[in-house]
Amino acid sequence: MINKDIYDIEKISNGKYDIYKIYERYEAAMYLVCGKEKACLIDTAYGLNDLSEIVSSLTDLPVTVVNTHGHIDHVLGNHYFDRVYMHPDDKGLYREITDGFADMITQPWVKETYGEFINDIDPDNISFPDTEDIVDGDVIDLGDKELKVISIPGHTGGSIMLVDQDEKICFSGDSIIEHLWMFLEESLPADVYLNNLRRAVEILRENKTERIYNGHYSHKPLTMSDADAIISGVEKICSGRAEGKPFTNFAGSGMEYVFGEWSVLCKND
Repeated sequence: MINKDIYDIEKISNGKYDIYKIYERYEAAMYLVCGKEKACLIDTAYGLNDLSEIVSSLTDLPVTVVNTHGHIDHVLGNHYFDRVYMHPDDKGLYREITDGFADMITQPWVKETYGEFINDIDPDNISFPDTEDIVDGDVIDLGDKELKVISIPGHTGGSIMLVDQDEKICFSGDSIIEHLWMFLEESLPADVYLNNLRRAVEILRENKTERIYNGHYSHKPLTMSDADAIISGVEKICSGRAEGKPFTNFAGSGMEYVFGEWSVLCKND
């Protein structure tokens, strides 16, 4: 494990090309996947420190950014890069969030958590790149390594995952995760997510996926058995066989369904 400022960096590859998990203050996880000719940075977290400098310290390859979805803790570091890809269904969400960057960095929780690192940030001098479209079935060619795109609408309408078949890794963003948020305004109905999750898991099996790294709780990767357990739990929610309890947090409210060590937060009926 390497520590650089607010980032903890872990090499997670088993093959000939490097893959790094970059954890920003244990709030959000990013992944740098290197090939022979290019590298791909999957998500950019809050962007409150010089992420481009961190990436440059890990690879000298040209870097393309792919956002798994448009949420604040996955896209705000985009301003350090020129070329960013995102599913078109999350473009409106992305623009809403990036337009609010100046207000966000004045929030008390940001100053408390990141204060020593944001003193020099001038939001008037920061601009976010427009995103280019990436959709289901697209392939990102890094040179002797490919990342396959799987669309999985649910957490947001434009959520995607990326699969590295060589390493048998899926980078799932917030779509296959220990604590799944489905109660947000931009989240789709649970039954829609369930159908998309079933399809995505079938594709993961076809690609012989073994490890699933998500955008937050990445102390250890999830497995295909974990993905099956999530499917089973969401099936129970959709059929009315799961017992939930009301919750309220900083992002809203709804019903929480707990299944052992993981949970699903859904909208109120």
